[in-house]
Amino acid sequence: MVCGCTIPSSDSALNKTSVSLPDPKTGVYNWADAINNKDLPRLYDLEPDFIRQNVSFDQFAGVNVGNSFISPNSTLTSVEILNETSNATTANLIVVVYWQGPISTNSTKMQTLPIYFKVEEFYEDNEWKVWMEPWQ
Repeated sequence: MVCGCTIPSSDSALNKTSVSLPDPKTGVYNWADAINNKDLPRLYDLEPDFIRQNVSFDQFAGVNVGNSFISPNSTLTSVEILNETSNATTANLIVVVYWQGPISTNSTKMQTLPIYFKVEEFYEDNEWKVWMEPWQ
């Protein structure tokens, strides 16, 4: 008895489609840009689907009233990625953002504070969606 196998003669049968996703860091940078532009609709859009399915834009906007990050006199001066692990559709990052803003609500004196976050990102709708958690 003779056993055999067939090998395809064309390379196309062996090729697999490879999709290159943007670097997960783009999610954090898009988030920082939205913060600096005080762009609540963009910030909401950058939330993962599981958040947007349970929180309306109006609710999101309501809880962000008074948020120091998006107050008129504040800005993120820089973002540093300290650690990153990722696979095809999820990423975990540790980042430090440098927030510059008034020392108190009515103060003209400014301060710059490093704030550390644990970031979970999910690749959805052709971009990285960002879930920020304070890092302790």
